[in-house]
Amino acid sequence: MKKILMLLFVGIIALTMTSCEDKKIVDNTVNVYFFTANTGAERVDTIFNIEPGSKIPKPKDPVRPGFAFLGWTTDLKGEKIWDFDTDTIGNTSIILYAKWEDRILTIQYHLNGGEMATSNYPVEFKPGDTFVLPAAKKTGYKFKGWYTYEPDFVKYPNTDGTKPGDLAMSSIPRTQTDDLVLYAHWELIKVTVQFRSNHPNGISVAPNPQSKVIAYTDVVVYGDNFPTFGTVAGYEFLGWNTKSDGTGEFVLDGSMFGRTNPITLYGIWKEI
Repeated sequence: MKKILMLLFVGIIALTMTSCEDKKIVDNTVNVYFFTANTGAERVDTIFNIEPGSKIPKPKDPVRPGFAFLGWTTDLKGEKIWDFDTDTIGNTSIILYAKWEDRILTIQYHLNGGEMATSNYPVEFKPGDTFVLPAAKKTGYKFKGWYTYEPDFVKYPNTDGTKPGDLAMSSIPRTQTDDLVLYAHWELIKVTVQFRSNHPNGISVAPNPQSKVIAYTDVVVYGDNFPTFGTVAGYEFLGWNTKSDGTGEFVLDGSMFGRTNPITLYGIWKEI
């Protein structure tokens, strides 16, 4: 009986030593975890079962839109850089943290014949920045806003080259992680022109013509987009003037209209 108990005791001791040895092997195996970022960055696979005292292979640099990768560190503050050529693993698992630097992104403005409304406007930004984009100006045109494509007057002739329903970009999106190329879109100004015949014998002789909508760049053509009279009741029609007594500015046949506000024009006559 004593011999049997002794054999059992020896067996238990052997199993215990084996169990401890197995545990020692597990404890001596370490892993390296890579933390890239909470959002937006590529993941890097964990390296398992690294022998203590050994170096680890350098993984491929991760990518994070809008940021430049600077290396791996052993602390969240990014102060202790891990050197894959010289640093070795200890007896416990570790986490390596990706160190990032904000990229400086650029803004290019294509004004399409216009100019900036101010000389102080942003040309750089960082990912996550957001601010109102500057205004632009162009004589004879209303600034529609900034778009990421050139106006296409062939496809969209009725909307001054802008895709119908498209909204202009008024500010930098917080999600923007690439350089921006912006194009100014313009709306040609068109105004209503009222005509007063201003005949010395009254509108019963020369009625007031209907009003017209004229674009800033339109060429004035008497008898076409501008009415004319010729000779009426002993008076010759000379043209259209901004003042009823003829002391204002004449809008000449063949000239560019060139006005951005509604206007009333008066016929000027000469007795014959």
